[in-house]
Amino acid sequence: MKVSELVFFSAFGLMMTFLITSGIRDWLRKRRLVASLAARIQYNDEQFGHGFFRDPKRADIAVRARRMLSNHLKIPLDGLTPSDRFKEDLSFERPANPNFFWDLEDEFGIKSGLEDLEAFEKTLQRLVTFQDLVEYVERKISEPPAETPGRKENQEPSRAYEFAIRSIPWLCIGGFLIALVGAILQIRWVPTLGILMFLSGFAVWALANGGELLRGMIQDIRVMSLKEIAARPVMLIFLTCLVLFFLGFGGIMLWAILKNILMHR
Repeated sequence: MKVSELVFFSAFGLMMTFLITSGIRDWLRKRRLVASLAARIQYNDEQFGHGFFRDPKRADIAVRARRMLSNHLKIPLDGLTPSDRFKEDLSFERPANPNFFWDLEDEFGIKSGLEDLEAFEKTLQRLVTFQDLVEYVERKISEPPAETPGRKENQEPSRAYEFAIRSIPWLCIGGFLIALVGAILQIRWVPTLGILMFLSGFAVWALANGGELLRGMIQDIRVMSLKEIAARPVMLIFLTCLVLFFLGFGGIMLWAILKNILMHR
């Protein structure tokens, strides 16, 4: 077996070990959480809303927010109490779940302000318990609506991005299997084809993320005033560097793949 093939199989083995270990760890954590919540007193929607929140409006918010949180965590939350902490008690990393706040916007007709990352980080620091979330939504509902142009357009990823992301597992797993079959059958060009196919998955990942970030930046800049742009130079520089990293990495990977193909013609 060539050194390049050995490196490829070693890297793939390490990656699969990490993914499997992470999956098992998350599964065990979720199983412990479900068991812990199941051991508590169980509340249906009416009992939860009116039992913990006297105000009818706040009770309605709590019931709807609990349903949404249950859908995101993919576990039943009948044992939830308002004092439960997101991170410590529910293993819910709020900053890593922007989709949850986008769904809150759609459900309650509010604006969470995800675009202003600095202000939103301060808001997240105050959202420690489920009670804090209910009060946060209640405050946002009482605020006057301020619809930002292009918000919905930015929220949804492009079809090209979704297609590219869906193709990555096929490229990586297919490339690994092709390389493995070629190595077993000792067909010289087949392992090389598999390795190139596997690496193309990383190229697609980098180019897709870089392109989608660039698209989002352009859309944000189009709806922002010069004053808003000048007020957030650090974030703009950071996103630009991130775009250049993804596109540069993807371009280098693509160039290496094409170069290898031309050398084997």
